[in-house]
Amino acid sequence: MRDKIISTIEKYGMIEKGDGIVVGLSGGPDSTCLIHALSTIKELYDIRIYAVHLNHMIRAEEALRDEKYSENLAKTLDIPFFSKQIPVESYASENKISTEEAGRFLRYNLFEEIARKTGSKKIALAHNMNDQAETILMHLIRGSGLSGISGIRPVRAGKFIRPIIACSREEIEEYCSVNNLNPVIDSSNKETIYTRNRVRLELIPYIKKYFNPNLVENLYKVSDIIRDEDDYLNSRTFIELNRIKTGDGVDINSFNLLHISIKRRMVRVLIEGIKGDLDGIQSKHITECVDFIEKKHTGKTLGLPEGIECIIQYDVFKISKKEETEDFEYCLKVPGNTYIKECNCGVNVKIIKKNDLYFIDSEFIKYFDYDKIKNKMTARNKRDGDYIYPKGMKGRKKIKDIFIDKKIPREVRGKTLLITQESEVVWIFGLRDSRKYKVDENTKHVMEIEIKRGAEDE
Repeated sequence: MRDKIISTIEKYGMIEKGDGIVVGLSGGPDSTCLIHALSTIKELYDIRIYAVHLNHMIRAEEALRDEKYSENLAKTLDIPFFSKQIPVESYASENKISTEEAGRFLRYNLFEEIARKTGSKKIALAHNMNDQAETILMHLIRGSGLSGISGIRPVRAGKFIRPIIACSREEIEEYCSVNNLNPVIDSSNKETIYTRNRVRLELIPYIKKYFNPNLVENLYKVSDIIRDEDDYLNSRTFIELNRIKTGDGVDINSFNLLHISIKRRMVRVLIEGIKGDLDGIQSKHITECVDFIEKKHTGKTLGLPEGIECIIQYDVFKISKKEETEDFEYCLKVPGNTYIKECNCGVNVKIIKKNDLYFIDSEFIKYFDYDKIKNKMTARNKRDGDYIYPKGMKGRKKIKDIFIDKKIPREVRGKTLLITQESEVVWIFGLRDSRKYKVDENTKHVMEIEIKRGAEDE
């Protein structure tokens, strides 16, 4: 058993000499075996070990028993012990998540906290070969892809290590017996209300009895093969992503030439890069994205969970966090200066007698025939139905179409400053102004509108 654990550590490069290792210790057979086995190779790797226990406060006296046992075991092994009591069920209820999910989140938080406190770079978890088989079956039942059915990774994020992943539950129980460890048994492990327990207590025994007695060992071997192939496809995905990436998006035409397996992975990578994880993202969401990108509908968006969206802009698509742009509108002082907080600029309006003066527009200053302007002037962002009579063009045009023609990104459109009269736009700052109010030989009074960046209200 000790040799098998050392072999696993060496195979996956789990431990470096001098490492500090936080060990999740529940008091059950798996974690008891793990911390005891690590204590026997402490000198071999010159490691520091810290035991961490979370009391979920669910099973009353039994939970206190587990905590006490864990503390005594750590003391016997001369290992520093840390524990915390948190009412997991209350936390789950408050955060509207399952008890299992809450327990896992709080455990990992505690492990990370103690790792920082002790300067430890590794966190050892007690998943074993049977856990691997259960995980693979659960993911298969849920319809997971290759990454899901590769199961539990022996090493994750270079920090979470699983030294007994190659050991069966039977081997672990025998190890505990031979070493007189007498671990505690969690009574909830016998309850079939949890999916994992039903897989463990009902599905696996049934398959072993009627189909394959070596199911657990075979699934463990298969997970190794799948994981290697999954790693290769992931590396290939990053190579292709770097090749076809353009700015903060991805070239659609190049993407659509890729193999479907790379397409799906690339979308997952992009979503995770924006969201931080893939929680709530299902295979159907990935498929929807791939189909959406193949159709290449410029200006369209596809909504995903938690405010993530897939956006198509001409020959580029990108995954981004949906930004909520609040409408703003200011009545302009005529004459006078109006500060637009959302754009951090001032709109300065002057009324000038034309006489024989010559007026030349610039990027920041536009001149209009004041006598033709009938309604109050406003400075705001876009609204549905906005239109303009653009200079150099016939008829009127929707502001939405102007944005599309000029290839203005969707996230920029809601922040673009418009000078308007009701739904009629006089000036799209930085893009177009109206021919309808052009200064001509009949103009008597000229309205000068100047936009000054960062100009506070006077």
